[in-house]
Amino acid sequence: MTDSSRTTVLGLIADPGLPTKIADRLTRELPSELERHGDGQWDVQICDEPIFLDEQGALPMIEIGRRACTRQSTDAVVLITDLPRRAGSDPVVADAGTADRVGLVSIPALGALDQYRRCRDTIVRLVTRHLFPAEDRASVGEQAPAGSAGSLTRVDSDQGTTDPNSDEDTGSAGVEDEVDVRLALTGTRGRLRLLTGMVRANRPWRLVPSLAPAIAAAAAGAAFGIFYSNIWQLATALGPVRHVLVMLIALVGMTTWLISNNGLWESRQSRSLREEMVLSNASTVLTVACGVVIMFALLFALALIAAALVIPPDYLGSTLMQSPGVSDYVMIAWLSTSMGTVAGALGSGFADEDAVRQAAYSRREQERRTRLDQQEADASDSSQE
Repeated sequence: MTDSSRTTVLGLIADPGLPTKIADRLTRELPSELERHGDGQWDVQICDEPIFLDEQGALPMIEIGRRACTRQSTDAVVLITDLPRRAGSDPVVADAGTADRVGLVSIPALGALDQYRRCRDTIVRLVTRHLFPAEDRASVGEQAPAGSAGSLTRVDSDQGTTDPNSDEDTGSAGVEDEVDVRLALTGTRGRLRLLTGMVRANRPWRLVPSLAPAIAAAAAGAAFGIFYSNIWQLATALGPVRHVLVMLIALVGMTTWLISNNGLWESRQSRSLREEMVLSNASTVLTVACGVVIMFALLFALALIAAALVIPPDYLGSTLMQSPGVSDYVMIAWLSTSMGTVAGALGSGFADEDAVRQAAYSRREQERRTRLDQQEADASDSSQE
């Protein structure tokens, strides 16, 4: 319980990118929220402490929190990371070590929408219920006793709990004896929420600038469709259903090519990492697919404008042997964009692989994959010796 006669200092440590943006906003709005839900006055500060991964690719939150508390003289520390964390099969939203007053929030587990509000509410909950709990909460079972490793914490109806020291706890959540509070999502809904949050953390729109060669090839293919009159007749004759099928084939083809050509598909030999691998690959597919769809939408808009400017209505009507309408221009631009996307898949082979990988993954996900690749390489070398 906080002392109302002094200001309690809460330190925030955030990963670069979206977590840092959220942390900056929290420093302004979180003190009033904590005062409303807890006791005394609060001061929220950004701690200049890096978040790192250990040799197993896990995030040692207690070690980082202890170091920040000592250097920054804070009363408690909460880490905000874009690394997805998993305990067994359950996605982890937040962890806390009540004895050290260190908490952590994983942004991907908050889902793709309203991440700031969910992050703020989760931190308020961690701090007021677990790091600085009110005395009367222990009697109703909402608080895990400080330092009681392996104890469970009750959570809301849409969340579940996991034992932080379970043998099934593998992957990025790690196992730390000092962690005695863990809030986790359960069921299919929880996994879908984590998956959408991982895609949001990857920021798929960043993929578009990395595909400059593919965009150039796609634009050339689309231009061919706009200037070639036989394509006009084919586009207006196909009908919406066939247009959708052609578009889907083009989008799936380019997504598949980008993933395979740039080595984005993850494959792990360890059984303990298979579920994490499946989730990671699913987020990669959705991230790349979203980036390709964004590219398609931009190219379609440009193709529609180009078709309206380049193709005279009278000439289009004489070619189609009917009075042209807006739908005819839309169909021409649509088919031209689908053709261009197929050409763009070939052009994506000239894109810089490192740039594509950096755009497809968040920084922590890149670091996690690099660590795991190194571990498997070391294990392979050891077995050969």
